[in-house]
Amino acid sequence: MRRLLLLALLSASATAAESIRTLADCEATARQQNPEVLIARRQLDQARAQVTIARAGHLPVVGANGYLQRRERSLRTSGGANPDVRAEDYTLTAGVTQNLYSSGAVSGRVAIARLGVQVASENLRTAEETALLAVRLAFQQVLAAENAVAIRREAIDLLQQQLDDQEGRLKAGTVSSLNVTRARVSLANERPALSDAERDYATARLQLAQAMGVALRPGQITPDFRLRGSLEAGAAPPPLATALARAKEQRSELAARRLEAEAAERAPRVERAGNLPQVNGFANYQLFSESSRSAPRENFGGFLVGVSASWTLFDGFATPGRVRAAQARASAAREALRAQELAVETEVRAAYALLEQARATRASQAQNVGLAREALRLAMDNFGAGLATQLDILQAQVDLTRARVNELSGRTLQAAALARIARAIGTPTRPQP
Repeated sequence: MRRLLLLALLSASATAAESIRTLADCEATARQQNPEVLIARRQLDQARAQVTIARAGHLPVVGANGYLQRRERSLRTSGGANPDVRAEDYTLTAGVTQNLYSSGAVSGRVAIARLGVQVASENLRTAEETALLAVRLAFQQVLAAENAVAIRREAIDLLQQQLDDQEGRLKAGTVSSLNVTRARVSLANERPALSDAERDYATARLQLAQAMGVALRPGQITPDFRLRGSLEAGAAPPPLATALARAKEQRSELAARRLEAEAAERAPRVERAGNLPQVNGFANYQLFSESSRSAPRENFGGFLVGVSASWTLFDGFATPGRVRAAQARASAAREALRAQELAVETEVRAAYALLEQARATRASQAQNVGLAREALRLAMDNFGAGLATQLDILQAQVDLTRARVNELSGRTLQAAALARIARAIGTPTRPQP
């Protein structure tokens, strides 16, 4: 029995240890399970398959065909029975066809398909970086919500101590029942804030699980893992001008738009090939039956080798129309690149503005927390000396709680701003252990 109990305790300890996740663990899970990342990987596979399809134009086509037919008796007579005509005949053909010249159409399609693979690769990088940013922000929100719950619980503990103190003083006859009532009201007012903080904590954990691509079990309300990490700010980002230059070089979205524009520039040449010569070489072997029974052989066969050429001189303006459409798509691709450059630049600037706001908020509130603690200490000392009222103590406690929550908000905002800057530049920050 003791052995079973020991094994159960060890198993529970192992389960608890496995449920603790760092930021690196969460990011690794997102790379493997995030739906958007998985979709981008399948799209990359699809783009690679398009290269295989395009390269088929450079490879020979091997095929075979034939037919077998049987004549009715009426078809084997001509003014009477003709026993010299066979009832059945057949033809078999096997051959190979090789494209010799396509006016650049095949090579153009291959080049466009290869560019498509690079585009899909950059889109995969975009999906991964977007997923990692979502994980990092959700991770920070979980830590912030957990700290907020701790702050609210400490506030309730302080208010409970104040209520106990006032009830003791009431029994001793040194205070009136008004003090006890005020303490009870302040404690009751703080409990909804704790409930809100606990709800935010549960919601943040759900959002983190969603960002990672982790599905909950049926009946499971919140994830069963815990986090280990901190909201401490990382290294300072580079100057804004440097960040803008790096973003233009490193952002996967810009790389994808550049590749799409290059592919679109090649498309008109491929479409023009519709009105240019096409040359194919072929080699066939044919085997066919002899319909006459008096022939010396039942069937004949032989090789046929040659070159075929085609040139569509007029197709109802279909090819010029396709060329104009391709040129329009190329122009649109250039504009899409320009729009993406503006969007990236705006994203970088917005992230730096957020960082400045976060730094200012954190600096002011960090100092304010110290002042609020000192104000609470003075209020309690003055109350003991008869120089302050109980209302002063309760107000000081409320001010301290509000200052701590604001300081936590500043820290969370600063961590989020740094993560957004790293994403905007295109260089994700390294996972914390």
